[in-house]
Amino acid sequence: MHTSVCDLLGIEFPIFAFSHCRDVVAAVSKAGGLGVLGAVGLTPDALDVELTWIEEQAGDKSFGVDVLVPAKYIGVEEGGMSPKDLVGLIPAEHRDFVNGLMDKYHVPPLPDDERLPSTAGAMSWSHKGAEPLMDVAFEHRIKLIANA
Repeated sequence: MHTSVCDLLGIEFPIFAFSHCRDVVAAVSKAGGLGVLGAVGLTPDALDVELTWIEEQAGDKSFGVDVLVPAKYIGVEEGGMSPKDLVGLIPAEHRDFVNGLMDKYHVPPLPDDERLPSTAGAMSWSHKGAEPLMDVAFEHRIKLIANA
């Protein structure tokens, strides 16, 4: 099946795969669809690394990036909230619930070298945080920026 969106994005099939896994994004693009990397949890530096890798793996195939640029959010009037403020909005009851599930099902904590800071990616949940991600994305040969 070939549609006008295929022509618009330079893809063979009108198949889109949104993933936080760069391997999936590159594989879908190489197979003729459009892999789209979810970038909301990445720093600008990490996004640059991921997009460079995807470009190398996908060759001349098309791919995209998904960022979150909400029109309205808590703290918009102040230009966005800090990562610490956003993390602080999570109620203690929710933290206790999640920790209880982890304990109940014997889910071990991540090793320190695999653990992200508790504020990783938190700033990209606002326009102020998404803008640097879009700047990085536009430095690469993306065919699409999704705002989901």
